[in-house]
Amino acid sequence: MWSRFSKFRLALILVLAVVLTVSLPLWAAEIVILHTNDVHSRLESHIPAEAEEEQGGRVRLATLVDDIRAVYGKEAVILLDAGDSIHGLNVDNLFGGLPSIEVMNFMGYNAFVPGNHDFNYGQEVLLERVRDAKFPVLAANVTYEDGSLFTGTSALIQEFNGVKVGIIGLVTDETPFVTHPRNAEGLVFHDPIAIAKMVAERLRPRVDILIVLSHLGYPLEVELAKAVPELDVIVGGHSHTELKVAEEVNGVILVQADEYANNLGFLYLDVQDGRIVDYEGFLIPVTAEIPKHPGVQAIIDRWNAEIQERLNSVVGRSDVTWIGEREFVRTSETNLGNLVADLIRETVGSDIAVTNGGGIRASINAGEIKVADIYSVLPFDNTLVVVEMMGMDIIDALEHSVRALPEQSGGFLQVSGLTFEVDPKAQPGGRVINVRVNGERISASKYYTVATNDFLAAGGNEYDVFKNARLVADTGIMLRDVMVDYVLKQETLTEPEAGRIIILE
Repeated sequence: MWSRFSKFRLALILVLAVVLTVSLPLWAAEIVILHTNDVHSRLESHIPAEAEEEQGGRVRLATLVDDIRAVYGKEAVILLDAGDSIHGLNVDNLFGGLPSIEVMNFMGYNAFVPGNHDFNYGQEVLLERVRDAKFPVLAANVTYEDGSLFTGTSALIQEFNGVKVGIIGLVTDETPFVTHPRNAEGLVFHDPIAIAKMVAERLRPRVDILIVLSHLGYPLEVELAKAVPELDVIVGGHSHTELKVAEEVNGVILVQADEYANNLGFLYLDVQDGRIVDYEGFLIPVTAEIPKHPGVQAIIDRWNAEIQERLNSVVGRSDVTWIGEREFVRTSETNLGNLVADLIRETVGSDIAVTNGGGIRASINAGEIKVADIYSVLPFDNTLVVVEMMGMDIIDALEHSVRALPEQSGGFLQVSGLTFEVDPKAQPGGRVINVRVNGERISASKYYTVATNDFLAAGGNEYDVFKNARLVADTGIMLRDVMVDYVLKQETLTEPEAGRIIILE
C-alpha cells in the first residue's frame, strides 16, 4: 500500500530539495504557485508515442497538489490554470467541458483563464461552465460590444498566507480566428497588452504580488513582460511551451508547464515586506510513479460510464448504407466520404475541403444511427484546420491522392467543393485533369481556402504540400462531433451530390 510518507513523499522532498540548494529554506516559504496549462481534457494519464509508461493527467497531478499543500500549508498555495483545459477529448467534448470543471473544483483551483479552444462549445456553454466553476474565471480583455465583461470577472484580489495577491486573466486575441466565427460573435477581444497595462496600474497599489494568468503564448508573454513592468509573475499557456525553469524578463517572472498535465508547474516566492526577494521555479514531471488520486478517479469513472451511455444513444436514421469500407473509400469517391468532406467545408466556410480515406474506418448501415456508429467511422481525435493554398498546390495534392491507383491508399482524398477526373493509365504525377472549384476551372495562381483535418495539415500521408501551406485557422473542433451534431439535426440522413471524382476507363 502506498503511504504518504513512503516512496512518493521521499521523491517529492528530493524534488523540493532544489529550493534548499538556493538557500530558500522550506520554513521560510511564503507563497507557492502551482500551475497547469493546455491540459486539453487529459483527466486520465496517457502513453505518448514511443513511450512505455503512462504520464500526465489530472488524476495523478491531483496527488502532487495535495502533497505540496501538506508540505507548505493550503493557505500558502495558489493553484492556477492557464486555459485550453476543458476541450479536447470525448470525456469533455460530449458534455461541454463539465467533467474537467468538476475535477478542477475538486482539486481546489483558485483561478482559470479560458483558452481559445475553450470557446469551441459556443458562448452559452462556456458561460454555463463559468457558472459551474467554484473558482473565478478571469478574462479581462474579452467583453461584449457594450463593454461589459464576458465572464463577469477580469481580475481578483485574494490573500494567501498573509500576502495580498492580484491575478489578471488574459485571453489570446486570436480566438475569433481559431475557433468557429459564431463562437466569438458579439464579443470583442481587446489588445491583451493594453488591457493588462490598464488593469495592472489600477491593481498595483492594492496588492503585494501581481500575477497575469495568460493564454497568450510564450512570445507574446515575453512582450507583455517588457511592456508591463508592474507585473511580478506571468503564468502562461497557449503555446504549449515547456519552461523547465522560470525565466525573468524585465524583472517579471515567466513560467509555463508544457501540456496535457505532463508537468505540474512549481514556483516558490519568498515575499518579504510586500515584495518578492527571491524565487525558484521548475516543473515536476507527472510520471507513472505518482499514485492516481482516488477522488479524481471516482469522478472520471462516473463520467466514463456516462460516455458509454451516450455512445449507445440514437441520433438519427438513414434509408441508405453509407460506404466507408477501405477497399472503396481508399480508391474512389463514396457517399460517406462526400458527406464527411461536406461537413468539414460547411463547418468552417472554406472554398473546398479534403479528408483522407484512411481516416474513415467503417460503414454505417441503413436504419438507426448511434453515436457509436459515428465514432466507429471517425475513431481518431481529428480536428478541423483551414489553410490557404494556390491552385497549383491543390492539383499537386490531388495527384498525390491518386498516385497509387488502382491500389488502395490511406491518403486517397475525399473532396467537397471541387470535382476532377483521373486517368489511372497515365503516369503518376500526370493523372489529374479538368479540376473545377465550385464549377469553375481551377486557377493555378489563385489562392483558395482549404479545410482538412489536423493529420493532413501536419503533413500526414506524406502531404508536405499541406504542411507548407499558410495556416488560416486551427479550430480545435472535433470532426466526429461535427458529424454527430449534423445527424442530430436531420430527420433522415440523405446522400449528398455525387460525381466529384471521375475515374476514366
